[in-house]
Amino acid sequence: MILNGQCLRLVDNSLKYINVNIDDIENSINEPFMAEPLKSQINDANNILFITSPDISESVYEYFLKLCSGKKVHIAGFYIPEKFKEYEVVFNKSNTDEYDFFGAAAGRAAMLVHKSVKEYDLIIVISSVVLNSFGGFLGSVSTLFTNVTANKTIMQVIKYTLQDIISTSSYSKLLSGVTIRNPIYESMREGLVTAGKAIHGFAVNIVSDYKHEDEIKHPVFSGDVFISQIEAQNVISAHHKKLVPATLYDGIKLNIKCYNNVIYFVSLIEFACKMLLKGGRLLISIDDMQSFGNKAFQECFYNNTLEEMVSSINEDNYMEVFYSILLKYYTLNYHIALPFNEKLNDKLIQAGLNPLKDDEYNNFLSNCHNMVEL
Repeated sequence: MILNGQCLRLVDNSLKYINVNIDDIENSINEPFMAEPLKSQINDANNILFITSPDISESVYEYFLKLCSGKKVHIAGFYIPEKFKEYEVVFNKSNTDEYDFFGAAAGRAAMLVHKSVKEYDLIIVISSVVLNSFGGFLGSVSTLFTNVTANKTIMQVIKYTLQDIISTSSYSKLLSGVTIRNPIYESMREGLVTAGKAIHGFAVNIVSDYKHEDEIKHPVFSGDVFISQIEAQNVISAHHKKLVPATLYDGIKLNIKCYNNVIYFVSLIEFACKMLLKGGRLLISIDDMQSFGNKAFQECFYNNTLEEMVSSINEDNYMEVFYSILLKYYTLNYHIALPFNEKLNDKLIQAGLNPLKDDEYNNFLSNCHNMVEL
């Protein structure tokens, strides 16, 4: 899966880029939602900050840099292509002295925004929009929020959310595609509104897809940070509603390519489980167990209960804890099996995932009456 902001600490390798049509971007920024056309805003600005999600292609960078020719430009983000590193600006997300306090996001998390952000006349957020449990979707809202706020802010948003979710067993609030009453999305939205004058930006939201990153036709929605993302979300939601069957399956075989990204892996499990009866069987065909992410995630996921995970959360592991809890939740509610893997078998079993040898693997879904292969 493609992630924005701090989520990328869970990715050990670089990501694929979205191959979007530049004409679609140009048409979108000329007719934005709830905002003036971008070109007129650029004409009135001298100091411009781009904030990007990590899957933005070089051609998109080149287009926007050309659009801002003659202006002072910086880029903030994660996994910025090497050829654009000269424009990179890095915010020290651990040093709270470099941040201004704007009140509380959702009443509890301190909204800390980096002081240098207010030096820019114009902020342009360029982001993919994908289904994800972190805020329901990843897009301009999460890209802006995770890039300009301190680690302390993001950590507190996640910590308070997880404490409430576990105490009330209301995991459905964190499902991907859910923004209404999603506590993380509401915290990000309220935090950005609270600090709106300091960080209001123009957003370019590109509808993405887990399986078709290389396709060039991706709808683009521009303008207000919130409204343009909502328009992109509507396209994704309509597509996924068509995929959910009228009657849930009791067995699913999920075919996955090689992805070195635990978040992509968790999201695909969640997508499959939406079509699966509780207690149903999910067989995952995967050829790369690096999908379990980095060492911090493994230590958190394999060795702790849900309550222990939340109590251990800090500014260095908050994303690892968040996705560990999500994956643990699914292992407790569905039978999830993966191919036999000699190096990881003990850890997989400890984590509630079943590594199966060939004969067991082939027979795992044999007793299912209503099954499908995705």
